[in-house]
Amino acid sequence: MTTDEGKKLLAEAGKVGPSIIILSGGEPLIRDDIEDLAAAGTEVGHTVVVATNDGRMLTKERIAGLEKAGVKRFSFSIHFHDDEGQDAFTGLPGSMAAAREAFARLREAGVGFQINTTVMRGNFETLDLIRKRVLELGAVAWHLFFIVPTGRATAPQRTAPLTELEIEKVLKWTAGIEQTAGLPLKVTCAPQYARIKAEMGLKNTQGGKSCMAGDGFAFVSSMGEVKPCGYFDMSVGNVRKTAFDVIYREAEVFKSLRDSEQLKDGCGACAYKRICGGCRARSLAVTGDYLKDDPNCNYHASPKKKK
Repeated sequence: MTTDEGKKLLAEAGKVGPSIIILSGGEPLIRDDIEDLAAAGTEVGHTVVVATNDGRMLTKERIAGLEKAGVKRFSFSIHFHDDEGQDAFTGLPGSMAAAREAFARLREAGVGFQINTTVMRGNFETLDLIRKRVLELGAVAWHLFFIVPTGRATAPQRTAPLTELEIEKVLKWTAGIEQTAGLPLKVTCAPQYARIKAEMGLKNTQGGKSCMAGDGFAFVSSMGEVKPCGYFDMSVGNVRKTAFDVIYREAEVFKSLRDSEQLKDGCGACAYKRICGGCRARSLAVTGDYLKDDPNCNYHASPKKKK
C-alpha cells in the first residue's frame, strides 16, 4: 500500500473510533514513510505504536523522528532469556545484543517499550527466566502469545504448540504471578485465560471478551486485505475497494464473531463464552470452521482427551 492509501485507511479507521494502531510487519522500519503514517494516525486521534524486531534499525535518529510523529510505544519479540537462544531462533547472530542496545536508546529517550514472547515448545519451561530478563531490560509490559498454527508456525519443531494440559498449566502459573510479576502482563491467543482466572477467583483484568478478533480488533495486510486478526487466514474485504469502516461494521464474518450465540459445540455451550469465546483463528486453522471449539482449550474436552 502507498503512503496515501495508508493515510486514507487511518482516516477510515477513525470513523470506527480512535483506536490503538499497531504499525507492524514483517519489519515496518523498512518503510521510509512510517513517520508520515504515524503522524497521520496521531492527527486522527489514534494511539500509534510500532512493532519492530530489528534493534539495529531503531537508531537514535529514528526514535526521535517516530516520537515526534506521535508514536507512544514500541514492541519487540523476545522469546528466550539468553542471547544464544534468541539468536538461534531469529537466525541472526547478534540479534539479542542489537535489541539490548535499542532498548538502551529507548530508555534514554524516555520512550516505553513492551516485550512480546511466544509461548512454545522450546521455551515454556523457562518463562520465569524470561520474565526476569524482561524486567532487567526495562520493558513497561510483557505480553505472552500462544501459537496459532498458521504460516511458518506450522513447521518448526521449536514453535510447535503445547498440549491443552500444558497450556492450562502455563495459564494457571501466569494467573498466579500476574499481580506480582513486576510489570503489566497480558495474554494473547489463549482466551481461556479469562475462564481460568474466574475459576481461581481472580479478577479479569484484561476486560471484555478475550478473543477480540473482529470484535474490537482487525488486521489489514500490506496489500489491503482485511482480516479479523493477523492469524485468521480469511480475508473479508480489501480497503482498496471498500472503506475500512464499512468492512468493519458490515462484513458478515465480523458480525458472526461478535455474536457469541453463534459459537458451536463446546464453545457454544460454555458458561464462559461471553468472557472467553475461544480463539477463532485457531478454530479456523485446525477445523476449517471459525465458530467451532478452540482446539487448545481443555475445558470441554472428553475424558479420553483430557488424559
